Amino acid sequence: MYIRELFYKKKVVMSAEVFPPKKNGMLEGVIRALKEIKPLDPDYVSITYGASGSGGMTTADVASVVIDAFDMTAVAHMTAVNMTKDLLEERLGMLERKGVKSILTLRGDIVEDSRFYDFRHANELAKYIHDKYPSFELLGACYPEGHPEAASLDADLDMIKLKTECGVSHLVTQLFFDNATFYGFAEKAEKKGIKASVSAGIMPITSVQQVERIVSMCGVQIPTAFAKMCATYQGEDLYKAGIDYACGQIRDLIDNGVRGIHLYTMNKGDVAREVFTRFEGDRK
Repeated sequence: MYIRELFYKKKVVMSAEVFPPKKNGMLEGVIRALKEIKPLDPDYVSITYGASGSGGMTTADVASVVIDAFDMTAVAHMTAVNMTKDLLEERLGMLERKGVKSILTLRGDIVEDSRFYDFRHANELAKYIHDKYPSFELLGACYPEGHPEAASLDADLDMIKLKTECGVSHLVTQLFFDNATFYGFAEKAEKKGIKASVSAGIMPITSVQQVERIVSMCGVQIPTAFAKMCATYQGEDLYKAGIDYACGQIRDLIDNGVRGIHLYTMNKGDVAREVFTRFEGDRK
């Protein structure tokens, strides 16, 4: 089943994201996470792509495990960075053989060895796949606070609309800690005529190191309540408080009619379990 179809069938679509290992063949960590995620019955599992466009093989390997070993729906990430048409054709053929039907198209992170060849933006990648391989369902990313490189949120929304015109039918947001930001984004997206279904990306913060890394990488806004939580708790107390904060976000989102929740698990099966089990009744 395609992801977009889930929104016609489910009250709330809840999904989980995992990341593949940096080295080929070393799947033990992600498999442990998947073993804990499987009983939670996520509507789909997305698998990230390595920085600078590396790791396509391991993304496909993990997607294959998700489908064949755990009988779950897989979404494979694909990036424009360091991607040529020939390499894309190879990767798409591999994903087809492994039974992947849905691809999350991204530009990809810019690091030292990043290069652009045949594709510079996610919409270009999406259009190529949509035109040549229409059987693939395409997903895209969006930033409730606006992409860090966009001139404005309004300009970023124009790019998101372009993605949908290039074949993207479902959007997954970057993480955020203030639901008001998401609601404002959703309202502006609707006014722009963006009709794709949207899943709100939520990441439970369970350690101080995680907070520091996320803030430095994503530049996400830190609301007062979240900052106070991080300053007040540490260790096991922060683990519990972080999960409670994320669940509070999810409860508010669902109560306000948001029908897609995407959990950034960071390969922590225990965190996924703590969150998913609190919303079993909402998904039926």
